[in-house]
Amino acid sequence: MPGALFWVDDSPHLLAMSKSSPSHGLLRQLVNVGVLVLVLWLNGLAGSGALSGESIGLLANRYRSTFLPANWVFGIWSLIYLSLVFFTVYQALPAQRDNEALRRIGWGWAVNGALNVGWIVLFSFSLFGPALLVMLALLINLIWIVERTGWPEGKLGWVDRILIAYPFGLYLAWISVAVIANTFQFMTYLEWGGFGISAEVWSAVMMVVGTGLAAFMVLHRGNWLFPLVFSWAFWGIADRYADVPVISNTAYAMIGLCFALVVVGVLRVRTRATLSATRPAAG
Repeated sequence: MPGALFWVDDSPHLLAMSKSSPSHGLLRQLVNVGVLVLVLWLNGLAGSGALSGESIGLLANRYRSTFLPANWVFGIWSLIYLSLVFFTVYQALPAQRDNEALRRIGWGWAVNGALNVGWIVLFSFSLFGPALLVMLALLINLIWIVERTGWPEGKLGWVDRILIAYPFGLYLAWISVAVIANTFQFMTYLEWGGFGISAEVWSAVMMVVGTGLAAFMVLHRGNWLFPLVFSWAFWGIADRYADVPVISNTAYAMIGLCFALVVVGVLRVRTRATLSATRPAAG
C-alpha cells in the first residue's frame, strides 16, 4: 500500500485466516458491542469522579501543562464516541458479518477497548507514567486499524467510509493530539525542567511538530481529518493561553496552516477518486 505508515500483510494465507466462520464472526460482533458498553460505562465513572474519587478533568487540570486545551475542546470525545456507537451498531448487523473491511480489522476494536479501559483506570488513579505507555499502545492500535480499513487509499463504499473509516480516522487524529498532551502533563507532574527551555516555548514547538504530522498525513495518506482535529486542539490551547503571546500566536498560525491542509487533503482524495474511476481496467 503506497505511503502506508505500517506494512500491511495482504498475503493469501493471512486473508484466508481473516475469513472467519459465521460463529466466529458473531462472537466478534458481540464482543465489540460489549467492549463499547464497558468503555462508555467506565468513562462515565471516571468523568464524574466515581471511579477514583477524582475526575479525569480535575487530575488533568491539577497538573496542567502549556499544551492543555480549554475544557470545551474535550467535547470532541462526544463526537468520537457517537461515531463509535454508529460503527458498533453497524458492525453488529447480520449483513455485515462478512464485510471485508470489518474482517480486516478483526479483533482490533476489542483490543482498542481493552487499552482504553486500561488508560482510564491508570490515569484515574494518578498512574501517569503507565497511562502514557498505554496511550502509546492505543495510538499504535489505531494506526493499525486505520491501515486495515484501507482509507483513504483503498476503495470503500460511502457507507463503509462514514461508519468505519471516518470514526477511526477521527479517533486516531485525536489520540495523536492526546499523546502529546499526556506527555506534557506527565512532564509537568515530574516537574521536568525542559533542558532550560520554557514550557511556553515547548508548547509552541510541539504545535509546529503537530502541524508537521498533520501535513505528513495529508500529503502521504490524504487524511484530511488530522489537520481538522489538530486545528480544534490548537484553538483550545490559544483560548486557554490567550494571555501568553508565544503560545496563542503560534496556535493561530498553525490553525491557518491546518485549514489549508484540510483543503489540500480533500482535493487530493477527490482527485484520486476521479482518476481511479476514469482509469481503464487492466487487461
